[in-house]
This record gives sequence, C-alpha cells and structure tokens, in this order.
Amino acid sequence: MAIAKTKKKSIRAARLDIRVNPQAKEKIEQAAVVSHQSVTDFVVTSLMRASEEALERQQVIRLTNRDRDLFLNALEGDVRPNRALRKAAERFKRSSQ
Repeated sequence: MAIAKTKKKSIRAARLDIRVNPQAKEKIEQAAVVSHQSVTDFVVTSLMRASEEALERQQVIRLTNRDRDLFLNALEGDVRPNRALRKAAERFKRSSQ
C-alpha cells in the first residue's frame, strides 16, 4: 500500500492551480460525478484532451480536394529552378563543405 501511494505521489508531482467562478466549479464537480471520476481526474482528463486537440489543430494541415490536387501537381511538375534558387543552392553547398 505504501508503494502505491509513493508511486502515485511521484506521478502527480507537478501542480496546476486555477481559479474558477462558483458556477464553473459546480458544473465541473457535477460532470466529474456523472463521469465516475474524481474532480482532479476529470479536470486532468478534460485538459489533456483539449490540449491534444489544440496541438493537433496547430500541427495538421487540412486541405480541400482542390488544394490537395494543386499541391500534388506542383510536386509532380517539371519546373526548373530559377536563378535565386540556384544561387541559394550554391551558397548552401559552399557553406556545408
């Protein structure tokens, strides 16, 4: 039993203190009860889910079918590098030697 408590304490060593209005607190507590979770577990689960969704929205590019087709056509096109790109490639080659 002591090992389980110690392990749980080390897992939850970081703290996050927040202030909410009484109505928000009551709603969170009710949601935790109907979810069969402690308030802490409910809040952590909810915040982790929201965090993952926010990070995914920032990291994932969503394209329409038209955008996808334009992008793929640009990749497949036989376009020769312009002067600026050739100069940049030469500078890169010289700097990496």
